[in-house]
Amino acid sequence: MNSKEHEEIEETPPQSDPATNSSRTPLMVRTLVIVLLIVVCIGVYLEQTRQPDQNESSLKGELQKLGLAYHEFHRMREQSPPNLDALIDFMNNPPPPPKQTSIVPPDSVSIVEIPPSIQEMVRKGQLVVIWDAYLTNSGQENDKYLLAYEKDSATNGGFVLTAAGRAFELAADAFKAYPLVTTKAKSEDQMEIQPGDSNKEESE
Repeated sequence: MNSKEHEEIEETPPQSDPATNSSRTPLMVRTLVIVLLIVVCIGVYLEQTRQPDQNESSLKGELQKLGLAYHEFHRMREQSPPNLDALIDFMNNPPPPPKQTSIVPPDSVSIVEIPPSIQEMVRKGQLVVIWDAYLTNSGQENDKYLLAYEKDSATNGGFVLTAAGRAFELAADAFKAYPLVTTKAKSEDQMEIQPGDSNKEESE
């Protein structure tokens, strides 16, 4: 055998077995299908975990509307609503804007519809609202106190509304540590008690 024939033999590529190739193809297809299914399942799971529960999201938004209506009542009347009926009546029959006394026109009443579901929760006692609350002009200060909360928040946790109008969910332990907003009557009683008054009464 000369060198030329030897080179031709070496250059001839090995032929693959058709039976082997045919058996590999279904295996690769199955592997790709399994990988694709895993990717799809992971994507669906992540999408579900990102989306909040619709009921929880709805309650949060409805509580914020209650807070807006409560603050609008306080802004126009310079006092908090005494009860739910007074707040609803105010929103259904808003007072006219005050007379203009400067170049800047006075703000009119912002009508906020109190969701029927919130009204029902309040009337059934499922949502506790602090009526006639003492509110300050500081949103940061008001945010330190609760204005409304779900009835079972002390045991099971639940959604709350701060006196600043911020709604969020609290665990039971966190709820117990969050103070309630003071009512106007209690605030006036505290202001009437001056340091030394008790000593003065005793001396008399």
